[in-house]
Amino acid sequence: MSGTFALSAADELRCVARAKAGDEEAFTLLYQKYERTIYQFIYRMVGNAEDANDLTQECFIRAYKALPQTSDDLNLGAWLRRIAANVCLDTLRRRNRLRWLRLDQLAPWQGASLRANGTDPERALMQTETQDVVTRVLQQLQPRYRAALILREYEGYSSDEIAELLGISRSAAKSLLFRAREEFRRLYHEMEASST
Repeated sequence: MSGTFALSAADELRCVARAKAGDEEAFTLLYQKYERTIYQFIYRMVGNAEDANDLTQECFIRAYKALPQTSDDLNLGAWLRRIAANVCLDTLRRRNRLRWLRLDQLAPWQGASLRANGTDPERALMQTETQDVVTRVLQQLQPRYRAALILREYEGYSSDEIAELLGISRSAAKSLLFRAREEFRRLYHEMEASST
């Protein structure tokens, strides 16, 4: 995977225009700029490096094919994230599940820092158990609910950004987040009640 590639806003606009006209070299420059960002986004959605690599390639293939039909005022970064979200949702619907990373897998250094800081082992165990319950609950949610919660809680996107990424209205995004949180709460309480 290539590193982050610097490209000024003006250069990006020129590359988009050239890529829309079929210039593969210009598209390669855009790919180099956004590949890592899109890969990381997809990885958080699917939780598997091999799948994330494949889906990143699928995202850019779709982008390459669709780019000539886009408007001249295209926000390329947002457009690519929307394609990536759709690629992930399509894949997750086919699988009818989402593999979630446990929080300690997302940030393995945190476990070491807790031990180094002398955090209470009992508290750390309770946090791990809570993370496990959260992971199991998330796995039971519908793919659109999971995607909305990932975008909001893991990625930090606003309702407006989620609406754009998922191709829905702002009010639909807010409603989706509300329903996703309600369903999460319901499943979480059921799981907690059954474990006591």
